[in-house]
Amino acid sequence: MRFERSLKKLAERLFAGSLVCCVASMATAGIVVNDTWRDGTDSDPAVPTYSENGVDSDLDGDIESMWFDGGTTVLDPTGPGGPLRGTVSTSSASWTSYFTPEGSEVELANPGDSLKLTWAFSMDAINASNTSQNLRVALVDSPASARLVASGAPGSDAYSGYGMFINMGQTLGRDSAFRLMERSGASGNILSSSGDWATVADAPGISTGNAGYTDGTTYTLEMMITRTAAGLLDVTSTMTGAGLNGTGSVSVSAAGLAPNNGSFKFDTFSLRPSNAVTTAAVFDTSLFKVEHCSIPEPASLVLLGLSAMAMGCRRQR
Repeated sequence: MRFERSLKKLAERLFAGSLVCCVASMATAGIVVNDTWRDGTDSDPAVPTYSENGVDSDLDGDIESMWFDGGTTVLDPTGPGGPLRGTVSTSSASWTSYFTPEGSEVELANPGDSLKLTWAFSMDAINASNTSQNLRVALVDSPASARLVASGAPGSDAYSGYGMFINMGQTLGRDSAFRLMERSGASGNILSSSGDWATVADAPGISTGNAGYTDGTTYTLEMMITRTAAGLLDVTSTMTGAGLNGTGSVSVSAAGLAPNNGSFKFDTFSLRPSNAVTTAAVFDTSLFKVEHCSIPEPASLVLLGLSAMAMGCRRQR
């Protein structure tokens, strides 16, 4: 009899602990956008919604966000199933998507909360080599007043967040070919001016002359931003693709960053190839995905655990 009671107590305690772990695990995953252009459009949900924000509201199999193009460029899906094709000429292109509606930004509110962005793409007519960092990427929060409502490039405003300045060529033209950046200053252009950005870190293990990018190869850029227990941010950015840098991957990370402009919010992904001569003539995006992993507040988990333990105690009586 005593053995049975002990076994029952152990089972109830294991149940209480596993309940807390399961709920915490269930609360972590959330897809904000996951788009492969199955419907053949990049113009929905229209302004002022901007994004399906985690719900496939039109039941087409994708969770979409609207895209805006600016400069001398065309940005459209090639047809149902994509890819989303952007063309670049002798001047810059600007491609921007707001992955949440205004006021519903992804917020890293608690320690452990993270934002993960995945951009999968291929290119055509990549230049041979150059020394610039002319493929620029931004993962930021846009002020409401800066949101586009029609085709164009985002204007000057107080953006906050992080970005990548990337050397693009068949042969890498500089050691700092994959540079993590953060916004600097109170206000400025989203990507057109390098003076509105400050260097955080360069990817190690890159040398001028290493293998770069190849026409038709799929490359995947992943950026992960995680809030720490100290109220700081860890940022990691990785590019993978066959043959890149001789290893198939380049990566840069920075730990313990003060949140840029004090913000833990994000809602905007923007791209700026400066021209075809230093990047590529065609960019084909096959996947745009944003994930928000949210950890419940510690107090909530404690209360849940206490409730489960109390339930177990009542059963013992």
